Amino acid sequence: MSNYTVQKVKIMMKSNSGITLVALVITIIVLLILAGVSISLVVGDNGIMTRAKDAGTKTESADAVETLKLAVASLTSEYYEDAYTGTGVGDKKVATYIKEKLSDELATMDYSIVNGESNGFDDTLPTTDTPTAKSIKIKKTGGKEIEVSYTVTKDGNVKDIKEKTN
Repeated sequence: MSNYTVQKVKIMMKSNSGITLVALVITIIVLLILAGVSISLVVGDNGIMTRAKDAGTKTESADAVETLKLAVASLTSEYYEDAYTGTGVGDKKVATYIKEKLSDELATMDYSIVNGESNGFDDTLPTTDTPTAKSIKIKKTGGKEIEVSYTVTKDGNVKDIKEKTN
């Protein structure tokens, strides 16, 4: 190899190593920026983890409301069946019938009533035509307490079952 070629190779190696170092620094900076953005998207206030926890809480609440609706519908149907066949209803209102049997009905669905004496279900009838808003706390086995609101009408029916909001 000629002296000229050797000098040319040395110059190229020096210039290549400088460019490689600059490229390496820029790559590291870009990776750090991407890592910071990714971490904030996962664990930030509006990140994936926070939204997943919120979705879990909303699902648990909706499940509790649907379970109470199902239990009330089942007991209401049972009430009218008993009233039709003449077995055991007497002069009770639907809400009173539900109060007597709700705890057992919820137990078949892995729920329990948390609050209040006499199983926590208030069957008091309103004295006016305006339904009275009431609430009950129920809890799934191993889950958290959910407060659910409902209304009892003057004729003793239960309706408007939904998650209680403050």
